[in-house]
Amino acid sequence: KWYIIGILALVTIIVLRKLKLLNMITDIINQLPSKGEYQQRNLNSIDRIIIHHSASPAGKFTVQDFARWHIDPNGYLKAPRIAYHFCIEPDGKIYQTNKLTAISWHTINANATGIGIVLNGNFENEQASDAQKKSLKNLIRYLNNKFNKKLTVYGHKEIPGNATACPGRNLKLDEFRNL
Repeated sequence: KWYIIGILALVTIIVLRKLKLLNMITDIINQLPSKGEYQQRNLNSIDRIIIHHSASPAGKFTVQDFARWHIDPNGYLKAPRIAYHFCIEPDGKIYQTNKLTAISWHTINANATGIGIVLNGNFENEQASDAQKKSLKNLIRYLNNKFNKKLTVYGHKEIPGNATACPGRNLKLDEFRNL
């Protein structure tokens, strides 16, 4: 009898944890400015997570600002939508900004196989907040669980062909690799 109660309690805890994380992720895909859609991919092709920083002071700009910059026809990227799949704000709030099937333009040589996650802040000059780091860990665990495999975590600068300091020297990536 106690065995069954224990199993039910464990299942309840697992379900509540998943629901809590799902409630932490706010889908704003259709609320962001866009100029079209990205090419789509099969989810089986995803094998990595690429971490970015916004390279702007934490909280100075919003995810809507990032989306406007990315789609600007006079800007650098000229993308159809924001370049990232997720954005994590300084307070730890997680926004989903693209479908996981979207081959968004966040990292040269890794767009087709990677999920792009940006943390709002400049981690060359400042530290990620504890809330951001906690949310990033939870999001990585969630994605590993969703894909039923361990996705390799990279910083943007670690992918060949990307001349960048992103996600900044102050974000210690090893903290997020073995989750």
